[in-house]
Amino acid sequence: MPKKKKPPRNNKLYDRWSWIHLVSGVIFGLIMNPWVALAIMAAYEPVENFILSPICWRFGLLFGYESWHNALSDIVFDAAGIIIGSFLLAVR
Repeated sequence: MPKKKKPPRNNKLYDRWSWIHLVSGVIFGLIMNPWVALAIMAAYEPVENFILSPICWRFGLLFGYESWHNALSDIVFDAAGIIIGSFLLAVR
């Protein structure tokens, strides 16, 4: 059986996952040190691209198959969420 060809990588600056990154950033910004939160969330992007995406593809799932362009925009949304979460925590 021939292997299924992968579609082009997600290269969008903004997609449906951007909101997930923003909300996750807010949650992380509320519960931990902002720098630790940013380090964790930024470190997730290569894990998603190089580990999770190939594993998911073996099971026929297209997940985390994105360009660095998209991965960097995800980190920007993460950071924006962390800033919002930290601000909300400081205002309390």
